[in-house]
Amino acid sequence: MAELGWLLGLALLAAGVWRVRRQSEFAGRWLAHYCRRQQLQLLSVYRYRYRWRNGRLLAQFRFEFSHDGLQRDEGELWLHGLRVMEVSLPVLREPPSPML
Repeated sequence: MAELGWLLGLALLAAGVWRVRRQSEFAGRWLAHYCRRQQLQLLSVYRYRYRWRNGRLLAQFRFEFSHDGLQRDEGELWLHGLRVMEVSLPVLREPPSPML
């Protein structure tokens, strides 16, 4: 009976790891598509933390991107499972105008 408990625990652990990995891959693909649409260069994506919000377990990802190839900015992506809840980007800085 104890062996069955260990096998069940191992199966649950494997399912949890598989779900976390699937969510990370989804976030990377979704952000690559989002950055292409917004004409941004995606530099990196990483899982930052989990947080309970409104009774849901949300995963927060942070990503670095560049809009001009020189500056790095950081945005946030919130996921509930494989569903995008929120994307936030900082206000992008414009380069100084040569006319000024």
